[in-house]
Amino acid sequence: MLGESWEYADADTRHLTHNIHRYSGKFIPQIAARAISLLTQPGERVVDPYCGSGTTLLESALLGRRATGVDLNPLAVLIARTKTTRIPKAKLEGLVRTLHKALTAASASKVEKDPRFTHDWYRKWFQPHVLRELLEIDLAIREVDDEALRDVARVAFSDILRRNSNAHSGYPNVMFDKNAPEKDSPIQPFLKALERIADMVASLSTVSASWSDVEVVHGSATALPMGEATVDAVVSHPPYIGSIPYAEYGALSLQWLGSDSRQLDRELTGGRRQSAYVVQRFEDGYGQMLKEAARVLKPGRHAFLMVGNPVVRGEVVDLAEMTLRLARDAGLDLVVRTDRQGVNRRANKMGAEHLLFFRKASEKRAEP
Repeated sequence: MLGESWEYADADTRHLTHNIHRYSGKFIPQIAARAISLLTQPGERVVDPYCGSGTTLLESALLGRRATGVDLNPLAVLIARTKTTRIPKAKLEGLVRTLHKALTAASASKVEKDPRFTHDWYRKWFQPHVLRELLEIDLAIREVDDEALRDVARVAFSDILRRNSNAHSGYPNVMFDKNAPEKDSPIQPFLKALERIADMVASLSTVSASWSDVEVVHGSATALPMGEATVDAVVSHPPYIGSIPYAEYGALSLQWLGSDSRQLDRELTGGRRQSAYVVQRFEDGYGQMLKEAARVLKPGRHAFLMVGNPVVRGEVVDLAEMTLRLARDAGLDLVVRTDRQGVNRRANKMGAEHLLFFRKASEKRAEP
């Protein structure tokens, strides 16, 4: 099985909730599932230190594994948690009806009293009529008592923000478009997104999976929230240093979630991509993650990482070589290395991607 192709050029990468919300640099589900199957047995525990939108977690649950995902990005945590939380279809249908009714009877006076209605940041990024209705939606979501249902609505809300904003449509990062055309009402796009996402979440109930054994933690990969030698496998697709600015891409959603994207960028592994020291900052954080991975892995168990070689500040960074060196320093031995071309990735600028399997020694190494 290991020697077979890892391309999955024609594979459906959007099954169940995988396409619940746009998220850059996603793990290919089939690759995550294959690595999990190779390295673990049902009931064992898989950890993804950079869980992003939760691909490893979803595939782990489908395979009957327990899974923990860790990420510093609040938007990633929201998406991953919603992607892997089973909710009865009747409750999801009730959510859609409730919010449709609430938005039909929204109070203009309540919106105008909200401090965000006159806040410079919100006024910059959203036209007045759009901002008014976005606030109506946000306030209606806040009235939803059930946290899991509220998360579903927040994912739908986040999903429509970009195209209803004054951000330039020609760039992936959020750049202000001073010539942005007049935007339509965001209420119907929100309700449509809510119905779509609710249907996806409802689909989780149609498959046999260990959804209750999935945990999503808002935290750092450099300080994993689990004890020594408690994990059966680490399966992850680490960030591409500064090539994918996760905080910048999610800036609009993060602000509505109450997070500062600039502060987050300073904390993320691979953040601050304009810094002259971005590669060294990434290496420091990445190396600490690998040490944490080695710490939490049980002796003799494995870690799987898929990495590409990004271009940072005009130069190609050999992330595969860096991974091999830092893993060795952390006490992880390379056991298998293979490559894929990433032909099913849109706008793939990483070239070949490297699939690296490591093993933690069965016994602690003697100090030199």
